[in-house]
Amino acid sequence: MAITVRDIVELAQKKGCVLATGESKLSKEVYYVDTMEIPDMEAWMKPNVLYITTGYAYSGTKEKILSLIKSLHDVNAAAIAIKSRFIGAYMEEFLKLAEEYEFPIIIMPEELPFTELNYAVMEALVTSQHHEEVKLKSEELNKRKADRKLFSDLLAGNVVINEELNQYFHEQNWPKPPYYIMLIEFEKLPGSYTDKQFRNLEQCIRKVFVEEQFDSIVLSNRKIFPCIIKKDEKKYNQQYFERIKEVIAERSGHNVLMGISDENETYITFQMTYKEAINALEIAHIRKKECPVVWNEKIGYWKLLKDMSQQQQCKEFVSKKIDALIQYDKENESDLIETLEALVNHLGARNITATSLYLHRNTLMYRIKKIENLTGYDLSDPESILELSLALRLNKFMNH
Repeated sequence: MAITVRDIVELAQKKGCVLATGESKLSKEVYYVDTMEIPDMEAWMKPNVLYITTGYAYSGTKEKILSLIKSLHDVNAAAIAIKSRFIGAYMEEFLKLAEEYEFPIIIMPEELPFTELNYAVMEALVTSQHHEEVKLKSEELNKRKADRKLFSDLLAGNVVINEELNQYFHEQNWPKPPYYIMLIEFEKLPGSYTDKQFRNLEQCIRKVFVEEQFDSIVLSNRKIFPCIIKKDEKKYNQQYFERIKEVIAERSGHNVLMGISDENETYITFQMTYKEAINALEIAHIRKKECPVVWNEKIGYWKLLKDMSQQQQCKEFVSKKIDALIQYDKENESDLIETLEALVNHLGARNITATSLYLHRNTLMYRIKKIENLTGYDLSDPESILELSLALRLNKFMNH
């Protein structure tokens, strides 16, 4: 709980201090305490600060003393604790102006060292801030637990969407439909990763989302981080989320993959939406070099390949087409499969393929000849390129 001027006054009264003005402002919060023993402090004054001073630096003229109150009021300071000795004959006007501003003035007894009051206030502030931090951490932990439970219940189908649950969604600050589910995965995390490190990754995502003003919930499931994001037609597209991926990757120091579901108008079909995000993330794994951010609505062809890849007929097809290349690469530490992938991705265009692989054209032609000899295909034939492209893509799913 935050410390208020009232708390400070009660503490000061135990040391013989008296509240002279500003009873109406006792609920004002105090964030810091500072001493003020040099003239021209106005430039350093801050809001919600309790200032403690003997008043010596402002003694001498009425203008200085009255300007002190005005300056404290203008910066929205919390209060001032001051001794009356150096205010002298101007005390009445000093208090009158403070009363007009409703600004709290605490008069300290002359025999009280101001360092003693300063220490007592600092101790109270530190204790209060510690309790506040503990409270905030506890609230955050409870919120995360509630979010995870709601997420698990939605996935398991253990909830009935009704008015009461919709109210709970609202209280938990879950996005109001329509929404997407985005699954974020950090690649190649070491097995020794601790819970704290996973929380840091979660915080990294959450911070980026806050900066981007996402209406979202971020959860953690070890390597995969499910995120529920409210739809925003104005900015959510492939290019936008690729930029978000790059920001998260740069800040976390890890490669990032994203799978994004179709939009959903209700939490009733949350399970289906989550499955869409899983499918998209699986495709992102397969296509991570050229497309690490995948939307479910754009995976039709790749989803078909994924389903086909488990059929025995497809396995035999892949084996017949490219097993010889795979074996040759293993035995000779060569890159024929990589070369073939680049060639089919560029629809057989030699110059573009050579550039993409940083190869001299003659080196590429040598590799192409080797591939043709091992597979029996003519790589200048579009039909051959199509068949080998299909085999390569099916093979990725088989090895995933």
